[in-house]
Amino acid sequence: MPSRFRFVRSARSLSSLAGLTAAATLLAWPSPAHAVDLPTVGDNPLRLDVTNFTLVAQRFNARTNEGEAFEDQGYGAFINRLNVALNWGKWTAGTRLDSALYWERPEDRAVSNPTLLRNYQLDGTSRFRNSIYPAKVWLTYSAPGVEATIGDAYVQFGRGLVLSMRKIDDLGIDTTLRGVKVSIQKDPIAVTVVAGLSNPSRVDEATGRALFLPRASALDSSSPQPVFGADRIIGAELQAGRGLPVILSTHFVRISRCAPYPYDSNGAVVDSGLGSPFGTCNGADQTEWLQSLPTSQGPTAPAAEVIMAGQSIELPRMGDFGNLYIGAATQSRRSSVQAGDDHHNGNALYASYAGTFGPVSNTLEVKSYRNFYPVAASVEASRAGAFSNVVYSQPPTAEVITQDSAFGTFNVCVNGGRLRTDVRLTQGLLVYGQGIYASSKSESLGGGCDERGRTVSGSRSADAIRDTVWDGLVGVQWSFDKDKSYVYAWAGIRDDRRGDGLSYYREQYIQYTVSKSLGGPYSLEFTGRHRNRFEDTQNARGANGEAQPWREGENYTALKIAPKWIIGHGFEYTTRLGFPTYYNNGSVLYKFTNDSNVRVFAGQQRGGLRCVSGVCRVFPAYEGARVELTMRF
Repeated sequence: MPSRFRFVRSARSLSSLAGLTAAATLLAWPSPAHAVDLPTVGDNPLRLDVTNFTLVAQRFNARTNEGEAFEDQGYGAFINRLNVALNWGKWTAGTRLDSALYWERPEDRAVSNPTLLRNYQLDGTSRFRNSIYPAKVWLTYSAPGVEATIGDAYVQFGRGLVLSMRKIDDLGIDTTLRGVKVSIQKDPIAVTVVAGLSNPSRVDEATGRALFLPRASALDSSSPQPVFGADRIIGAELQAGRGLPVILSTHFVRISRCAPYPYDSNGAVVDSGLGSPFGTCNGADQTEWLQSLPTSQGPTAPAAEVIMAGQSIELPRMGDFGNLYIGAATQSRRSSVQAGDDHHNGNALYASYAGTFGPVSNTLEVKSYRNFYPVAASVEASRAGAFSNVVYSQPPTAEVITQDSAFGTFNVCVNGGRLRTDVRLTQGLLVYGQGIYASSKSESLGGGCDERGRTVSGSRSADAIRDTVWDGLVGVQWSFDKDKSYVYAWAGIRDDRRGDGLSYYREQYIQYTVSKSLGGPYSLEFTGRHRNRFEDTQNARGANGEAQPWREGENYTALKIAPKWIIGHGFEYTTRLGFPTYYNNGSVLYKFTNDSNVRVFAGQQRGGLRCVSGVCRVFPAYEGARVELTMRF
């Protein structure tokens, strides 16, 4: 592993960072009382909305063995996202222009080890791509009962069971459908039709990885091979009963995989230099592309066609009994060019209920999934692993939205549910408890099931591969000082055992957000999460290499001076073998308007898995400094 930057190099990088930051800040700083008055065209005024996000960051080499991963090596980055939307009456035209610039990349530095340098250079063919491109472009017509979009649009059918193309800021995911979306509503009927290509954001801020065609390299005799395909999506949703006591919805989606580029007889990409925005569905090209995809993302990525169909019934207003939703879906994977997916069909059933009786509120979720996979994007994950979490469907997890302990394919073959009960004791005090039970045949030991739930794990019995999970928590929400101060805190446990009774995973944790008003504009806030964890394949110690529990957590302290300033300090830690024990960081946020702010961050953050609503990704450890500037005009 290369040594960390020398101080001279670090100082030079920080100097460059400061210069770039100052330039970016001056260019984007709002000028009060200088708004542009747009003219009125016809009877409708023009309205221009401009939002710009700028990130300038310098990473240093991460400490100890975290630096062995390429994405943890020190480099500098400038990321900019310019959003512009022009509205005129019923019409809105918009675009998002993304740009990226990198410096001090691993391959740019003096590395004495030739093997390491070669690895950096090869890895860099699909990373640190200086670029500027229109990430999102759309034109929308919106009138009572009708909305039509040409270009990029978000869409979700069946609460994600059938189709889910959305934005998750916490994970850096932004996937739209680039094509046509038309919604027509005439109560009690509503119809939505979509057709187009998947369009995820092409640059991953956390790792510098990109979905562009990799650069050519003299170190690799093969032509540059693509890392993202041309996924074509058509779908429709029909709703009946809008505004009535019962709503019925039918959903259908077909996802077909096409090659992003044509190939010649030697398997080399034929690139005209202008790109291939629609790809090619030629049989030989399609087979060449799909055979290059690893199966680590499950069987949906290399499947030439995935068909999803679903039906739901919703009772949104049951009077004193609350509301009920039941959804079912089927999945059919066809024409897979890779072996190992012998069972091509799956199905899912999900139901949720919410109701309030006096001071008591209950939320119940139930799930039963059989060989039902999230539909993954056709991403070549061995070279673009940061995008392996881009999916086009996402079955509800019936877990807390930040659950990061349902490992691997836990949800593919599972039965379970979640019950949460809230009790309002006073206007400012609420207590709650939650229990989760799940039985999975697909989390560990290479298990799985077919569309009927029957085990498909060779000679192993269903009991041998079954993981049983019990999960519970209790919490409190308390506001005081006339709602200027509050305490949100909860504690929980999770126990995941295999059929042989041995622990696969367990943890105990506490989590909290405490804010205390100090009078006037001042308040002090503490946010933290502390966990005691065990996983049977992690943190192996001793002569026998047996897994041992470890502790990890973080606490963030913030001094808030309303309405302008937030000054924070973060402390993170872990006792996991091979990782630094402590991480420290500091940050300052200044709001110059309600919608515009600048945030400066410096220090270290622990890497690891992060999940939101069942979508997860691994973030590398961070050590460095960054400035984030968000402006809205």
